[in-house]
Amino acid sequence: MKRVCMKPPDCCVIIEMEHGATLGYRKAVLLNEIQALGSLTKAAKVSKIERKHALDLVLEMNNSFSQPLVFFQGDPCDTDRVVLTSKGAVIAKSYWQQFEPVWYSIIEERSRHY
Repeated sequence: MKRVCMKPPDCCVIIEMEHGATLGYRKAVLLNEIQALGSLTKAAKVSKIERKHALDLVLEMNNSFSQPLVFFQGDPCDTDRVVLTSKGAVIAKSYWQQFEPVWYSIIEERSRHY
């Protein structure tokens, strides 16, 4: 998905990625920024969420999916260095592939009514 389309939606688009494990827009953006920056603090800042909340989201994702999505290079509470696992990269890419048509559908629907 192109960066120009990365404006947060007014509605929540949550997609079930694995049985019982879901991913929403904010988590997907956080995963993208982790992949790009390799720093939880920087990824949280770009994603416009507090670092503590970002840490909580990452730990929640790691526990929800069949394999961790983010690898901490050290203790999660002490380190800032993070990388996406191969599973995390696949999940993030899959989310954006599923999200894009939904997002365009929402935009199209709203343009008909406003």
